Amino acid sequence: MSSHRRTIAAAAATILTSISLYPVFIGTAWFWAGAGAVLAVAGAATLTRLRRLPVLVCVVGSLAGLLLYLNLVFSNGRSWGHLLPTATSLRLLWDLAGQGFRESAKYAPPVPALSGMVLLAAAGIGLTAVLTDLIAVRLGSAALAGLPLLLLFTEPFTLSISRDALGTAIAFCAATAGYLWMLSSEGRDRIREWEHKNPDPRQMPDTTAVAAAGRRVGAASMVVALCVPLIIPGLHVTRLFGAGQPGIGGHGTGAGAGAGFPDPNTQMSNELHATQTQVEFTYTSTAINPQYFQVYVLDNLTASQGWKIFGQPSVLAAANPQLPAAPGLAASVSSAFARVTTHVTLSGSVPQDQYNALPVPYPATAVTAPGNLQADRSSLMVFDNDQRLAGLSYSVKSLDAAPSAKGLDGAPAPATTVSYYTQVPSSYLALRSLAQSVVKAAGAKTAFQDAVALQNWLSAGGGFRYTLNAPTVINENGLAKFLEHAKRGYCQQFSFAMAALARLLGIPARVGIGFTSGTPVAGSEWVVTSHDAHAWPELYFQGYGWLRFEPTPAGSAPGQGTATAPVYTLNTSGTPGSSAGSQQGGTSAAPGAASNLSPAIRNQLGLPIGGGSGAVAHSSAGVNPWEVLGFCVLGLALIAAATPSVVRLLVRRRRWRGRAARADDAQAHAAWRELRDDLVDYQVGYLPSQSPRTVAARTASTLELAPPAEAALGRIAMAEERARYAARAGSGEGLRGDSAAVRKAVATAVPRWTRWRARLLPTSVLSPALTAVLQATDIFGRLNPERLAKARLNRTRNLLQVPFLPSAPAFVQALHHRAAVALAAVLLPPPALARLPAPGHAERDA
Repeated sequence: MSSHRRTIAAAAATILTSISLYPVFIGTAWFWAGAGAVLAVAGAATLTRLRRLPVLVCVVGSLAGLLLYLNLVFSNGRSWGHLLPTATSLRLLWDLAGQGFRESAKYAPPVPALSGMVLLAAAGIGLTAVLTDLIAVRLGSAALAGLPLLLLFTEPFTLSISRDALGTAIAFCAATAGYLWMLSSEGRDRIREWEHKNPDPRQMPDTTAVAAAGRRVGAASMVVALCVPLIIPGLHVTRLFGAGQPGIGGHGTGAGAGAGFPDPNTQMSNELHATQTQVEFTYTSTAINPQYFQVYVLDNLTASQGWKIFGQPSVLAAANPQLPAAPGLAASVSSAFARVTTHVTLSGSVPQDQYNALPVPYPATAVTAPGNLQADRSSLMVFDNDQRLAGLSYSVKSLDAAPSAKGLDGAPAPATTVSYYTQVPSSYLALRSLAQSVVKAAGAKTAFQDAVALQNWLSAGGGFRYTLNAPTVINENGLAKFLEHAKRGYCQQFSFAMAALARLLGIPARVGIGFTSGTPVAGSEWVVTSHDAHAWPELYFQGYGWLRFEPTPAGSAPGQGTATAPVYTLNTSGTPGSSAGSQQGGTSAAPGAASNLSPAIRNQLGLPIGGGSGAVAHSSAGVNPWEVLGFCVLGLALIAAATPSVVRLLVRRRRWRGRAARADDAQAHAAWRELRDDLVDYQVGYLPSQSPRTVAARTASTLELAPPAEAALGRIAMAEERARYAARAGSGEGLRGDSAAVRKAVATAVPRWTRWRARLLPTSVLSPALTAVLQATDIFGRLNPERLAKARLNRTRNLLQVPFLPSAPAFVQALHHRAAVALAAVLLPPPALARLPAPGHAERDA
């Protein structure tokens, strides 16, 4: 019966804890599928406990029950009798799980209740139920069963999900209630094992040590939870209540597209952090230095979720093949720009996304591709609906924007139609003074010079460094930390920062996400890989439209490997940056050739493997945070290893100074304490009840000390006895030398390992330190009700047993006992009062 009770409690705890996953999914299908998996696991586990079976067999039985349930719910149509799995149904489950993993990388939370995603949720909750039931019921440790529940509960906090305070509070309370229910169920079963259901303080089992250990583990866990995120790169604190922030890894949502849509920032971050580089597409271009390839445009700056897509109402126009005119670009200006033709071939491994957006240079004027092409009028994002992206080939005609710095300095104020792009949430206004100080220090006098000043401050002059080990910025707090303290990040942080600061200065700004121009392979052919994924700010200038800026540190290392700053931002003296005829390309030259590609990429492209072996430079910051962490840990370890021996030397020196250097009895006590510590350090030991002479005799015989050392040991023992018991202590001259001689002799007599242990880890130092730490961490143990009850009982018993002189009259003893009983009635509860000793003959006679 008790195991059934615990099984129900463990299942309920798992179901209640799974509520914390509510921000990850749309709808409740995932919850009911997970609850069914928990019930199936509980039923299977109960069946395995009808007979006494090995633990491994019980685990296999629970997993089999989970598999039967998943097979019944998700692939029953191909099962035998709609219940028993077959090879076909299991293959369908496997394919559905793979589809779920692909969808999880494709969609940003909250995700739709797709079959693959629901299967993963049900399987994950079911596996948590298996572990919880195993630990809480089969192994009988409900407290440790909280570990798998904790993993399930914290899963949403590893993602960047917007969580309302009420929902998070309800999920937290539900998980806590389930865990306490499980602990209470185990506690009731254990209470029934006691002989007395309501024992008095003297009959209660002594749980002091266990309680103290629990408190110490709890305190240590709190310290680790608070300190580890401060020293481990990529691991940062998330808030339990309130709006969500990115969790472990820093791949959170920076620009969600709404429920169910793929998140551009998440996609870009995943590609940058991928360990294996994949070819995204190849292309040929008539430009010497091709432009970046824009995929998404984020134009809505929010208070808690960063930059989001489609902040402006989306107005789509057919592209057949001409695209709408670039917003804000005057015909007189565009006529001076070079015309570029680009032929793009997407990789066969490119997955589909909800938008089917195509990477195209900005501003594109025409796109020729199979399918139903549409373009957004405000951003010129191009979508190829109902078309498979993998292996797609298309051509793009675009303008190679290369305005002059002088012309941009004279650009008029932006029209009111773009005022939307200068809006910022009120929480960001505190950073306006920072933006103003940057442009003031640079001596900027125009909006364009303000933009260049921001770019230069972020990319070179502000002390910022490039690293992928940085948390995603999604709000003002994260942006302020990046700009004022951390100053470490990759393109997501830099583009977010410059676009936000530009808006604070009144410059219309947005964020573009896509790819850099990549790496040249041969002639006019270029290759773009997953590590060329990039984000950059785009600022609006009347007559010139949207222009790209590059605040991310560029170059091979440390920086974005193929990122290049636009030429018009490198020459702000008033002379033209580049002419349309003499230099096609709006960016600086991007050095590199096919030899710069990694062997893996060269193999994908069918190129001969040889030449340079370095991948497209895409390293982290010059200083590896993990190396810094390693050196810190190593330094702390060395300090910790040297501390005990140093403390032992300091204690010895302190003993022989002060009064011990003058008084004979103090020298005797110092020599005796040194002897006792040496015996403890060298694992010889002694009994506190033995006299100094007995300790000396036993030590000399056990270690077979040489006569000089034995004589020195005898002098120390005799000096201690005279200092204790004689009217006058003997002379302390020479005791310090005797102490050193005995220590050397003891060290020679013990094994080498014991000798080194005594020198590096002296027990006389470690044991008192450990005891002090345990007592300090158990300060709340003194508030234990059981301990207080025992202490009050002992105090009252001592009060009743105060000894009297033999000449005390009997009636005095009786009065004393009555007064003590009256006091005890105040101090003790009635059950304890009833167990007080009965009055003696003197009290009864009185």
